[in-house]
Amino acid sequence: MPHSASSGLPPPTYALCPTCGRSVPATLGEMFCSNDGTRLLTGCPVCGQPILSPFAQHCTHCGAALLSTRGEP
Repeated sequence: MPHSASSGLPPPTYALCPTCGRSVPATLGEMFCSNDGTRLLTGCPVCGQPILSPFAQHCTHCGAALLSTRGEP
């Protein structure tokens, strides 16, 4: 059953690769990116809020970048 405000279900959360941007539903339990081996984020690295969009590039709570920028290790 899809999430809706009236369903009472929590919104889906995602695990995100900070290197390539690949996302998967957090319920799959993947810990590393199958593209590049980077550990997946399950929440914002700054404030810890869950990732609620598979297309997220910034945290919706604090605005922190979720994807690595060029030149960072």
